[in-house]
Amino acid sequence: MLANLIFNNRDSAPYEKRLQLAIRTLLFSICTVGIAIAQQVDSTPVDDVSAVMPSAVPAWRIVPSIATDVTYTDNVGLVNTSKKSDLVTRLSPGIVIEGRGGHVTGSLDYRWQEYAYARDSNRNNQQRSLNATGKLELVDQWLYIDGRGSISQQPISVFGTQGVSNDLVNTNRTETSTYQWSPYIQGRLGGVADYTLRYTGARSKAGAGELAAGSGTTSRAWSGRLAGDTSLASLGWSVDLQQQRMERSTARNTQSKRAVGTLEYRIDPQVRLHASLGRESDDYSNTQSQSRTVRGFGGDWAPTERTTVSLSKEKRSFGDSYNADFSHRTALTAWKLSQSRSVNVPADQLINTSLNSAFELLNLQLTSTIPDPVARTQQANLLLQQAGIPADAQAFGTLVTSRVYISRRREASFILTGATNIFTLSADSSDNQALGSGGVIADDFSLSPNIQQSGFTTSWAHKLSPDTAITLNGRRSRNKGSTAGLDTRLTALSLLLTTKLGPKTSATVGLRRTRSNTDSATASSYDEQALTGSLFVTF
Repeated sequence: MLANLIFNNRDSAPYEKRLQLAIRTLLFSICTVGIAIAQQVDSTPVDDVSAVMPSAVPAWRIVPSIATDVTYTDNVGLVNTSKKSDLVTRLSPGIVIEGRGGHVTGSLDYRWQEYAYARDSNRNNQQRSLNATGKLELVDQWLYIDGRGSISQQPISVFGTQGVSNDLVNTNRTETSTYQWSPYIQGRLGGVADYTLRYTGARSKAGAGELAAGSGTTSRAWSGRLAGDTSLASLGWSVDLQQQRMERSTARNTQSKRAVGTLEYRIDPQVRLHASLGRESDDYSNTQSQSRTVRGFGGDWAPTERTTVSLSKEKRSFGDSYNADFSHRTALTAWKLSQSRSVNVPADQLINTSLNSAFELLNLQLTSTIPDPVARTQQANLLLQQAGIPADAQAFGTLVTSRVYISRRREASFILTGATNIFTLSADSSDNQALGSGGVIADDFSLSPNIQQSGFTTSWAHKLSPDTAITLNGRRSRNKGSTAGLDTRLTALSLLLTTKLGPKTSATVGLRRTRSNTDSATASSYDEQALTGSLFVTF
């Protein structure tokens, strides 16, 4: 009934009304069934302990810490001429909370950082970092809420001066924050179909640039899904409805709607094929919403439990949208390849970390040896920290903009671990094209409608002893616009010696060299050398 209601007529205005009616109908049906299910859960006899007690024993890890760094740099201002040296001290208390217990699963890594400059106290500043995810089950097996939060330092402009460390003075750097919350219900309708109804809200804000104005960018989205099987055991179906509205402080608000039906055919347990057809509308490029047909196809192949291949393609208003992913792991290695073309919105840009980071690769490699995801996360972070390898290093910065844009991205990464060595390599490139007009405050797309970003990061860590490792980290990146005079390049290399001083104390000393070349009038070419030392203590 929902599919007929949505797809039979192609006229734009009636289509939008039918989509809204379909979402309300789906919401009413799911809530009615969900309330009945919740009442059955509430009426469970008290003596049935297994039905009311948490399914897992609480297992939480809470680790307060404090770090102090001292950096001597010969170019604290990242300038080409009249360089000035300085001694920079960082004091950074933090806390890590991760685990699961009862109906709660999550992780939080928060750190507050105070920077002090020996030669110019006017440069002293504070910075924050946050990476948090969580899931709370409010009603057993029915009502949930997901949450995510991110605070990080990002370049205001990819065509401005680029840096590799937050301890140096860079007017092209700002603090960005994104918070996302998503309550949803899920269950089964009459033994026929699985349902999910979700609301997702997100807010993105920055300390400078376009996202600094007003309240930044806010996103509100509703999505619903019904999925079930047919009389043919190998054939399944699903219907997905989505509606999203974005409110921007510096430009007009935008909205999008989408309704798609999908058929899935399972050839065998390892191979699945799917085809989809539907309608979508948005006003990204025009003030009036435009409606159009969407069609796509794809497949998934898992020849072994260690290897997965996923392909999908859709015909969209902006052209073809596609996603191709390959991942493979062995006892000592992990490989990931991906290529995609899709629409990016502000909340997705700032909250999603690199899928091919060192942490993601090591976490993938450890899947067989540590099946528990919480324990695996803890072990991956610990191994990278002991090796002196950045867990989430990225080749280039995120575009800080409230605009919706089209991004074509290609990523390849690899990790090799051995008894005394860890080697990582990740290459990334992104072609970005503005979709629609910008706001009253200029962003990077105001300078160039097309932006190309590319680069790689690599690390090699060698254990000198069970408690000591030497690490070589490298990074190279480039940001280039389609307009002349917009080209920035960055190369960085660091050598670190990390050792444990005690069960909860570690120390690091290192050397760093950075070189930047640019054709942009808003950036400066420079070279910088630094000597670093740090002490890290957990409690």
